[in-house]
Amino acid sequence: MERSSLRYSLALCGLVPLMFWMSPDKAIAQTNPETNQLAQAQPTTIIGIRLDTRPNRVNIILETAAGQPLTLPGQPFIQRGTDLVATIEPAILALPDGQTWQFTAPTADIAAITVEQQGGDRLEIIVQGQGELPTTAVSLETMATIATKDDMADLTEMPLDLDAMPVEELEITVLGTRSPRLVSRTPGSISVIDAEEIDDNLVQDLRDLVRYEPNVSVGNDRRYGLQDVNIRGLGGNRVLILNDGIRIPTQFTFGTPALGRDYVDLDSLQRVEIIRGPASALYGSDALGGVVSFQTIDPSDLLALTDKNNFTRISTGFETTDKSLNYGAVTAFRADSLEALIGYTGRSGFEARLPEGNEFVDDRYGDRDNFLGKLNFKLSENSTLAFTTEIFRSTNEFQVAPITAALLQGPRGFQGQNETLEADSYRERYSLAYLYDNPDGEGFIDNAKAQVYYQNAGVDELRTQDFLNFAGTERRFRNLSNTFTDELFGGEVQLQSNFRWGNIDNRLTYGFDLSKTNNERTRDGLETRFDSAGNVTLTTNQVGADNFPVKDFPDSETTRFGVYLQNEMALSDTFTLLPGLRYDTYRLDTTIDELYQRNSPDAEAADFSDSALSPNLGFVWQTSPEIALVGRYARGFRSPLYSEINAGFTNLTSPFFRYKTLSNPNLKPETSDTFELGIRGDFPRGNFSVTGFYSYYENFIETFANAGTTLINGNLVNLFQSQNVGAARTYGVELAGEYRFSEQPHGFSLIGSLGLTVGDDLEDDEPLESVEPLKAVLGLRYRAKEDRWGTDLIATLVGEPRLRGDRPAGSYSPEGYAVVDLLGYYNINPNLKLNAGIFNLFNNQYFLYSDVRPLLNSPEPVDIARYAQPGISLRAGLTWQF
Repeated sequence: MERSSLRYSLALCGLVPLMFWMSPDKAIAQTNPETNQLAQAQPTTIIGIRLDTRPNRVNIILETAAGQPLTLPGQPFIQRGTDLVATIEPAILALPDGQTWQFTAPTADIAAITVEQQGGDRLEIIVQGQGELPTTAVSLETMATIATKDDMADLTEMPLDLDAMPVEELEITVLGTRSPRLVSRTPGSISVIDAEEIDDNLVQDLRDLVRYEPNVSVGNDRRYGLQDVNIRGLGGNRVLILNDGIRIPTQFTFGTPALGRDYVDLDSLQRVEIIRGPASALYGSDALGGVVSFQTIDPSDLLALTDKNNFTRISTGFETTDKSLNYGAVTAFRADSLEALIGYTGRSGFEARLPEGNEFVDDRYGDRDNFLGKLNFKLSENSTLAFTTEIFRSTNEFQVAPITAALLQGPRGFQGQNETLEADSYRERYSLAYLYDNPDGEGFIDNAKAQVYYQNAGVDELRTQDFLNFAGTERRFRNLSNTFTDELFGGEVQLQSNFRWGNIDNRLTYGFDLSKTNNERTRDGLETRFDSAGNVTLTTNQVGADNFPVKDFPDSETTRFGVYLQNEMALSDTFTLLPGLRYDTYRLDTTIDELYQRNSPDAEAADFSDSALSPNLGFVWQTSPEIALVGRYARGFRSPLYSEINAGFTNLTSPFFRYKTLSNPNLKPETSDTFELGIRGDFPRGNFSVTGFYSYYENFIETFANAGTTLINGNLVNLFQSQNVGAARTYGVELAGEYRFSEQPHGFSLIGSLGLTVGDDLEDDEPLESVEPLKAVLGLRYRAKEDRWGTDLIATLVGEPRLRGDRPAGSYSPEGYAVVDLLGYYNINPNLKLNAGIFNLFNNQYFLYSDVRPLLNSPEPVDIARYAQPGISLRAGLTWQF
């Protein structure tokens, strides 16, 4: 039988990243027009409609009469509320059952797919979401065939080659507007990274996650590991991190300890979203530089991959440079109105080996475990009760590599020091949510979420130091024990209403959130001293300037309350305006006890309260089917932390340097004003995205700024206090794009992205050294037919940073670098997938700026190699699902 077919497809997928070099098969669809007409020269007769459902994809096949090809452009669907709609004309629906065809619930997130004649020769295809935009990929295919009786019977049995069709995937973001929206039609600059990409890129940690992301980096502390995310030059607590909408603990830094924000296991996630720039209008304090939102996997995410009521995935992998292993299993099942999920992921490994200088590498062993459980009860067709529990544990054992005085070219502190550290991080959370979804209801509220949660997180440290004093005549042994806790209890309510006011379609998102956080920090320790014969001469809890036990800040209770409102207004078929406003109040209550006053009986502590108003205004202008202009103004703020307002870092007994910290209840929130303008385009063989931005920051908080001196008991004491000290600005550009050599999904593609941020300290008229240097990513991708295997060759090029001109002479200056990675995968069968990658293909010795930034004001140390990145490494992972 002769057949001819024309296949064009559009896929909608909410689990695909914004950075197009990571997934080149993207398309930009119209979101605001009421229709997207696919004009044909002559009316085409549709004689049959079929569905082909596969994991993460549904294909709609329109069968046409013989000699009547139906030509479809690359992007037939547009977004209409929570539905995808395509309009085809001129076309006539000629089905045996009439002029309407419908298939209900093909996947968990699609309520129905309907094809119906709208009058005359116009067809409308509606993919109806389950209250929100579906995340399953949806494609549209047309096939012309000889319309004989035998051929038509044979056609119904013909196997479909979906993988031969060009699939252009769109990303959905929930973070950007608190409601599902196409990333390409969102005013902000947002990246979406899904679980499949995490697997394909063999991601092991937070730094791996953003390896190829422009203007995003992750800092690392040599002792305490990954610390924070830096977005467009702002990091630490100026970036808000969420896990299922719940705040991850803030970063705490005090002296040597630097406790980061690495409390999430990435193998337990379904997706990660990153907002570049402020988002306080929706998320409140700390969203000054951006937001990172983790979303754990849900039972429906897994059950949508199968037509059964159960699904299981088992995975494992290894890495050569640190001899690490990862392993995990997750299973989901459905029984009547109950959906459940149980999952475990784990990882263990040692220190990473370097191309050179391994004598400086500190011995390390790390182990982490994460347990995830979910129960979702369907109370009715429109409402669900969801319970989630998650338990995270991470152990990091560390021993400092010994460095002799000869290597250091002279004394540096204590000689012959032997230091060990064990830091145990933990986080456990429990949440209960009520979800309501009824877009077709008669009430004003179409969507609602109410959630209460409890989270307990912290770090327990055990630290030992074994060393000789400066004179080399006395051995001292210290046993130190530190704890940090962050206990959070909160709740939120979010509502959504869709309505038409005059000729304007509105999507109103509004709600409030309330949380209370308790923070405590206690340090304890004992020092034992030995004479030259090894006899104990003294055992004391007076260690250095501390009379243990002590507290670095008073016990603190932080209460946050925020109420917000945002409206998405479709002013025309091509222009959408998105105004938003949020009001926040912040209150700090402290408790002074004996431990806090132990080192200084007159230690100060102050309560604090403040409020902030955060507006946001964005727009999306679809200038043509291929081009969209987007832009926004956004204000961000960060309230002062408990550890900035109050601290007990005081020493009035030292014979060399006495100091005292002062509380500052007059601190002002840090604020930012950001303007962004972007252009995004999509064409048959490629797409691009360009975003320019400018941000101005005021009232930056400097911790322990010099506050002068005073006399206490006749002694000169230096004063320190956290203060609002300056202003700064950043501006730059982000680019991403891809070019396909063929309109088919197989074959070669060129992929790339670039991030450039320029930052200035306006107080000192010097470069802002927290800004990362220019980073460009270039890649060549190949995909085999039927997606049986694929490979990416990716080069990352990083320039030199802009540094202050007032640094001491001879200070260390990091250099730029280039590194090449080779990644690939092979689908052994539909249920078994192998991922592999060779990283740092040419075994280069290079340094990430975020790691060496603390060294900028001193000469290059002889142990600089300990800060280098690993040499050439092989990673591989195997995933089996059934």
